[in-house]
Amino acid sequence: MKLEDLGWNESFSRQYGDLKNAGLIPGRVIYVSGPQYGIETEAGRVDANISGHFQYTSSGRADYPAAGDWVLLRGDSGAYMIDKVLERESVFSRKGSGKRCDEQVIAANIDIMFIVASLDGGRNFTLRGIERYIVMVRDGGAEPVILLNKCDLCADRDNVMEQVHTVSGDIPVFMVSALTGEGMEHVTGFLAHAVTAAFTGPSGAGKSALINSLIGTSVEKTGSIREDDKRGRHTTTHRELFFLSWGAMVIDTPGLRELSPYGDVESLDLAFADIAEASSGCRFSDCSHTDEPGCEVIRLVNEGEIDSARYRNYISIRGEMEFLNSRKDVNARLEKKAKEKTISKLIKDYYK
Repeated sequence: MKLEDLGWNESFSRQYGDLKNAGLIPGRVIYVSGPQYGIETEAGRVDANISGHFQYTSSGRADYPAAGDWVLLRGDSGAYMIDKVLERESVFSRKGSGKRCDEQVIAANIDIMFIVASLDGGRNFTLRGIERYIVMVRDGGAEPVILLNKCDLCADRDNVMEQVHTVSGDIPVFMVSALTGEGMEHVTGFLAHAVTAAFTGPSGAGKSALINSLIGTSVEKTGSIREDDKRGRHTTTHRELFFLSWGAMVIDTPGLRELSPYGDVESLDLAFADIAEASSGCRFSDCSHTDEPGCEVIRLVNEGEIDSARYRNYISIRGEMEFLNSRKDVNARLEKKAKEKTISKLIKDYYK
């Protein structure tokens, strides 16, 4: 398989540049399973581990390879080591779970991100959740598409579509069913040769079932759902890239229980375009849209022009991102100080 068939382009070729003569082999990460990585190269698929040099020079877990990454390998058929991850063109990531504030990269170099919600009557369809997914996708640089799966179980489609269009903006929205095949032509329409797409959404939304439908066989496990709230179990516990028969690629991702965007606050403008547009009419350029006089956003909320629940979700997400950014700055300073201390100790020990 040629690198171009895997999504290789001029940007990655330029990064490879002078390293062509350094004995490094380019490949794309197909799966991540603990410390081992499956890499697709022009010569075929190989298994690889992280090199000691990579571990020493990386600044954190976010630097480690994710499904979809392009990496440079060193070694031979006996033992391949990942020496470098090429700069990503897009990334889908979130804040680490719990109290951690590090970045957890879920997938990389994605062209299309399908945000999957489920219409089976449970909690896997919420407008506030869709908004959070949109923030995460927009911030990472992929193009979002919203898929309303299990549409065969939906009794009031017009109402559901009307609700989703209040938060989707210019993002395409489609009703689909992995079970009956309805609407799947909309999905395949985005999946041209060498295009990489990924699926995200809560557990039980049917991401794996959609991928199985595209591939035509059950390569991904699908799980049952609880009848009381329609929530699913984590059937996908790792990230893996699959090849479709016509040359497109799809990545399944685990269901996310914690939707905490990792990116910059500015990316909110891409997901909440109506609020961003309204903010241009605020009296103060640095208006927080909470209690300032002359706030156009609050005026439109009070008059019902901007949905109050959408506004509250915007304020909540922005507060989380601002807090996270402050924590990132603190961590960066602490990490820099610790690294300088380590280097200083090495120098002292050397001259003893």
